[in-house]
Amino acid sequence: MATNNYIAKLMEESDNPGFFKVLRKEDLSSQTMREIPQDFLKSISAKEFSFKMVLKLPWGSSWRIDLSKYQSFFYYMEQNGWDQFLSDNGLGDDELLTFTHKGNMCFNVSIYKTDCVEILRPKRSATIASSSRNKREEVNNVLEEERESLSASNYPVSETAESTVGGRLKQKRQLINLGKKQVKKAEKANKCKKRKMDTESDDSEAGTSSLVSEFTLTIKKSYVLFLGVPKRFAEMHMPKEETVFKIHDPKGKKSWEVTYVVSKIQSRFSRGWPGLVKDFGLEVGDVCTFELIKPTEMILTVSK
Repeated sequence: MATNNYIAKLMEESDNPGFFKVLRKEDLSSQTMREIPQDFLKSISAKEFSFKMVLKLPWGSSWRIDLSKYQSFFYYMEQNGWDQFLSDNGLGDDELLTFTHKGNMCFNVSIYKTDCVEILRPKRSATIASSSRNKREEVNNVLEEERESLSASNYPVSETAESTVGGRLKQKRQLINLGKKQVKKAEKANKCKKRKMDTESDDSEAGTSSLVSEFTLTIKKSYVLFLGVPKRFAEMHMPKEETVFKIHDPKGKKSWEVTYVVSKIQSRFSRGWPGLVKDFGLEVGDVCTFELIKPTEMILTVSK
């Protein structure tokens, strides 16, 4: 919690809009983690917005991630691009990431460990995993940036619009220098002590929006009679007493009333659940995603 407040204060002092996220191990790829906060979207103009964003790290590497739209005003980083970014950089150990907008959906990304020390070099495992990728993409990125600098489309471009190899090297040096300045600023403040992130904080405290909450699990034999709700999700989003939920199929053509039973060991869907399993045709091995759309209503999406 203290770490979140400290990073939030640093971002408020910045001249550029942005947002931050804590990479919790249990929901790295969830829709909630990948959502672009509404407060940030309100701070940029429609002209600057694009369905593609560029993430740049202090050591000069960059990743392009497509955005997708949910309903009328929720935007998310697509899972393939987001997962690739995390994998290439060896992330997912409760790191805190700040995303500072530099224009045209280009973001400078700073990575902090749980003790507030900024990571200015790629992790060793990340270097091995992404070295071949970086070699393949280096030439393609330079050529693509040159095309983008001549294009009038909404495709995001670098803030400097450099299209030469020399320009890219200059860009990398600028990003590294920026990262060093941020470290000095953090050290000067001297307010952050070594501690683990509060794993019981809610989504807004952790830097992710709670507008869309969901959990995903794989059907086991024991789930045919009743379905246990993940403890963390139950504590953060579910009622504290026995409640009847209405669970809809993704097309909205059918719904089931299922009783949610609260327990200290594991709260669960009980009465009405076996009927849903039968009607929906759920089988062992199916991957189910439950999306909370109202306090007592969910949408169930199944992947075979």
